[in-house]
Amino acid sequence: MTFSLNSFFALLLLPITVFSQATILSDKPLTIFTLGDSNGTYAHSWQQQLRLALPNARVVNISKSGRTIGFLNLGDSTLNSLLVLDENLTKATEATNGQPVDFIILELGTNDAKAIFADRQRDVPANLERLITRIKSSHYPAINKAKIVIISPPPYGDRAEALEKYKGGGKRVEAMSKTFKKIAKRNDCLFVNGFKTPGLDINTMTTDGLHLDATASRKLIEPVVEKLLN
Repeated sequence: MTFSLNSFFALLLLPITVFSQATILSDKPLTIFTLGDSNGTYAHSWQQQLRLALPNARVVNISKSGRTIGFLNLGDSTLNSLLVLDENLTKATEATNGQPVDFIILELGTNDAKAIFADRQRDVPANLERLITRIKSSHYPAINKAKIVIISPPPYGDRAEALEKYKGGGKRVEAMSKTFKKIAKRNDCLFVNGFKTPGLDINTMTTDGLHLDATASRKLIEPVVEKLLN
């Protein structure tokens, strides 16, 4: 009986632990569309941290585990952002009832850095640029005027790099942080270096070296919010 009560109270406290980084940074009403991978699918994801930091913002999150910028991952075409972009832009427009989107935040590249794609890294920046171009040329007025924010992928931790499918990924996402910055500048996008997020320790703030906990997710969005408010 004692164990059950303790477990019950632990469950009650869980949301406090998970969402402990809930300090409000602004009450500015914004409409934000986010497109990400598995780090955007959890209850404590960086998109949820955006909602906590910007409580008056509408955040439309279309993220999916395994998503890439432009590769066929796991044999699933729906994970290729370029292939399903039109569908996702339609979903975002419907979710906002056609109201203008202020910012579109892209946080992709982690899966493009997998070992299976090691020989195709030259395609990654080109795919990102194609994604940006297609967003800007969307026939949806609610979408094509939005400011695009590019977050380069966070580091790979030791636990991830120890697995064959992620081997060498750390160097690949580090390279992305440099090329993505150039692409952002060239295409008049905002850029946040997720690889060098202040205070984010990938080896202590993940259980597997890839998926960010609540604290790391909050760390990731703090420089993003700064960009959104400037």
